Amino acid sequence: MEDNINFMDDVEIVKEFLVESSDHLEDVESKILVLEENPEDVDIINGIFRPIHSMKGSAGFLGLKDIGKVSHELETLLDEARKAKIKITPETIEILYEGVDILKKLRDTIANKIDNKNASAEVINYQPLLSKIFAVLGNNQNSSLQNDTDTHFPKVMHIGEILLESGDISKDQLEQALEEQGCRKKLGEILVEKGITTPEKISNALKVQSIIGKPSIETVKVDTQKLDNLVNLVGELVIANALISETFGNTSNGANKNLSHLNKIVKDIQDQVMCMRMVPLKSTFQKMVRLVRDVSAKVGKKVRLEISGEDTELDKTVIEEIGDPLVHIIRNSIDHGIESQEERVARGKPADGLVRLNAFHQGGNIVIEIEDDGKGLCKEKILKKAIEKGLIEKDASLSEQQIYNLIFAAGFSTADKVTDVSGRGVGMDVVKKNVERLRGKVEISTAEGKGTKISIKLPLTMAIIDGMIVQVGPEKYIVPMLSIEESIRPKKEDVSTVQQRGELINVRGNLLPMVRLHSLYNVKPKKMNPWEALILIVEGEGRRCGILVDDLLGQQQIVIKSLGERFCNIRGISGSAILGNGHVGLILDVGGIMSMALN
Repeated sequence: MEDNINFMDDVEIVKEFLVESSDHLEDVESKILVLEENPEDVDIINGIFRPIHSMKGSAGFLGLKDIGKVSHELETLLDEARKAKIKITPETIEILYEGVDILKKLRDTIANKIDNKNASAEVINYQPLLSKIFAVLGNNQNSSLQNDTDTHFPKVMHIGEILLESGDISKDQLEQALEEQGCRKKLGEILVEKGITTPEKISNALKVQSIIGKPSIETVKVDTQKLDNLVNLVGELVIANALISETFGNTSNGANKNLSHLNKIVKDIQDQVMCMRMVPLKSTFQKMVRLVRDVSAKVGKKVRLEISGEDTELDKTVIEEIGDPLVHIIRNSIDHGIESQEERVARGKPADGLVRLNAFHQGGNIVIEIEDDGKGLCKEKILKKAIEKGLIEKDASLSEQQIYNLIFAAGFSTADKVTDVSGRGVGMDVVKKNVERLRGKVEISTAEGKGTKISIKLPLTMAIIDGMIVQVGPEKYIVPMLSIEESIRPKKEDVSTVQQRGELINVRGNLLPMVRLHSLYNVKPKKMNPWEALILIVEGEGRRCGILVDDLLGQQQIVIKSLGERFCNIRGISGSAILGNGHVGLILDVGGIMSMALN
């Protein structure tokens, strides 16, 4: 079957429908999960009914017959459920899930047609779904909704109409109650007093009434490209403001006062513009609820997901990229981490496994934690697999953290057999690469027999970073604060040279490799001896090292500028920034620098 998608004259309207329908389907999917736990809650049924009803109306207006047909039949099913004519069963839940999946496919077909006008529309066969719906309804698809032509604005129904439509009262009983009502009592009270209906049915009818006709929140939709342009312009404004402050900052008191006022305004504008790009993690987290349900059913385990911090906001660009890493981590937690019910009971644990998903702010960054109460990581098993695959030497000396970080190596898997959930050695390496591309970092903490926690630390936005400006000879470089652990000036006796391993520094008993930045970039430094200069202790890609610099010039927010396509693959450099003096400073990629200097 194929939707009637000859709508190229109304592309903008259809694009708006695609955005709205995506939001509706996400909302519906999250509510179905709640309905599965509370099948008799009329509020939840109405909460699913409303967006499906809106989709049906919009699809009818645009001539999208297939979406209109599927959403109409789902709406019929939900209407019968909210009138208590049918019960919400596991079979009904599966039908609703299947309906959402088909609507998503139909929506994607239209989106592909808009993006590529010459693309042939994919044929989506939804007839089996309709057959299932008709079977549940007892082939009674001629419901009161069959002739419903209302689109976005359902009328506000009186409680008597709702009770009459649901079959709880007859037309004669309603007319009799209305005659007696006058101004003295509410209709519901009279119906209960006369024994015509029950307080529970009145309560359900009131819930239906509260959902139908509820006004929507007014919003203005802005093209993402326009928002990106605004962010770039504000970035230029911040740079221009820094240049002005550098040039005129040491003049009269009056000028300093005006400059301070300008700085405040620019900072406020910058904060507001960045807020416009911030969206809550809620929709991303809600998708994980469905994932946990499906994966746990597939592997034959009972796992529940606890979510907290879903209102934490993150840059839209970052949120779009973080979904895949979360999927891989949660799948691994369920398949590898959580034991079978028998194992858990034998170990004195609850039979049902638990995965926690949490997000919070920490030091100007966002931290997302995925924690399970499974068996934890086994160091011996990881080491054995790593040696088998040639990832490390047999006699290699690794710290506990370095051993755990081996699970991020490409092709690494501890699964005993390949399944359609995991075991092919793909997933966790993708997680690390994706997170580091977002200038974030992944950390693992685990306790054998108790569980594993994976923390993803991300910057709030991709446009601005907190950076430390360092000087090496005449050049200034920027090191992301997220990568810096501390800065030290070592004693002469703490610096040593080891054959084939280069220079090492002793940091409180730990020997770390030392990287001379001036050697990598062919710059003449002011200070050659480490005990006269400064060393930044940094962490990247699971390794630590010390970077030798002449001086630290201070910490500030840096507006990131791309180096362009020609310089996009330079190792050790992730971007550039225009500094307060108008010169360009290169932003260092700590992981890349360690790969260059230590491999």
